[in-house]
Amino acid sequence: MKISKKIAIAAVPAVMALASTNVDSKILLMSQEGWEVSFDGAANAFLMKNSGDGAPTTSGGAALTASTYGGVSGASDDTSIVTGLLPNVWGMTLKAPTANGLDISARLGLYTHMNGGENSLGNGELNIRETSGSVSGSFGTVLVGRSLGIHQSNAILSDMLLFGVGAAASGANNNTTLGRIGLGYLYTDFKPQISWTLPSMNGFGAKIGLFDPDDVQADTTGFGATEGHAPRVEAQITYNGDFQGLGVNLWVDGTYQNTERTTAEGENVKNSSSASGTTFSGEDLDVDSAGVGFGTKLTYDAFSLVASGFYASGLGIRGQHSVGPRNTFGNTTAAGAVGALDDVGKERKTYGGYIQGTFDFGQGTSVGYSYGGNYMKQTGNDLNNLGTMNNQTMHSGMIWHNVTDNFRLVAEGGYTEKTWYLADTAQEDSFGGVGAFFFW
Repeated sequence: MKISKKIAIAAVPAVMALASTNVDSKILLMSQEGWEVSFDGAANAFLMKNSGDGAPTTSGGAALTASTYGGVSGASDDTSIVTGLLPNVWGMTLKAPTANGLDISARLGLYTHMNGGENSLGNGELNIRETSGSVSGSFGTVLVGRSLGIHQSNAILSDMLLFGVGAAASGANNNTTLGRIGLGYLYTDFKPQISWTLPSMNGFGAKIGLFDPDDVQADTTGFGATEGHAPRVEAQITYNGDFQGLGVNLWVDGTYQNTERTTAEGENVKNSSSASGTTFSGEDLDVDSAGVGFGTKLTYDAFSLVASGFYASGLGIRGQHSVGPRNTFGNTTAAGAVGALDDVGKERKTYGGYIQGTFDFGQGTSVGYSYGGNYMKQTGNDLNNLGTMNNQTMHSGMIWHNVTDNFRLVAEGGYTEKTWYLADTAQEDSFGGVGAFFFW
């Protein structure tokens, strides 16, 4: 089989490698029989300086345990060399010859980073976020496998910090940094799925998928919901158009999952209701997790504006369901909990969003600023807690310059603030640094 190599003209945004299997790659290998193998990816590194406050205290003067929700945990003053929000990506797509009007392809995406929690032995993580097959035709594209989720995907893909560091800019990290995750949107994550992207029609697009269900964790071990009896459903509707030079991109997305409790989890919730004198309901034997996201990206000449928001119940403040670290202080907290359910298993409501403006000066140089945050509503049981986090916000500024089509220099800085119920003060964290991206 004779193989030829073609270098594409345009640079590949690494973000497209995250969002789709149909990537215009820099490197394409083709056979005479019509088989294609393409390669894409990105590598990045940042030198960061971080300075964070210690944990706040309660009105009684008791110190609260530090948080790793967003930003650095507790008091810190460190310099580190880290991989940013986007890991180093090594992607490969294999496409069969078109037959009967069908394009069939498979994708493998390998994700890694240099962060190892200040321990070289911990720096060996390889994350296979993408492993999927897809079939495309007049009906659109059907994907089966692990790939990026649908709900909140446009919010993260429109975030300039995808090519930066953002929150949690510390060498103590044992994974990538957070960018604006939990500080303007919920993390969509890469999940096993069967998803269908419909063909675009007059600028409108739609996507729907069935996903492997998540466990929904509570702040106290044993009060969550872990019987995934049905898949999670996610969907999205988009519109792209141009009105006299104004580019308009609109989106609405959503997610829904019903998760039943095990017998033991149900008994825990029932006994807690009896102890507190509240009425136990059969509805307490399962949990409804749902969320809606919405946003727009407006582009005119060199200026771009992004505004995005979400509202959710039973999803948490940072990532959906069980993704992420502990979120409360002074409690017995389930590993992985992120505020989806309180101590007695009640769903918490969360909401948030961000606004971002960027300007392209030409000659490869752009500048951007964004502000946003996530907020968590208090449940009745939270009134008894020592200090449950209720919001976190972040200001962020960035300037970047494309030295070549596949090499970018980046400088950024930011400031995060986190507050808790019943705490006297907020926890603050500022960061800044420089870095570079290589795309292929």
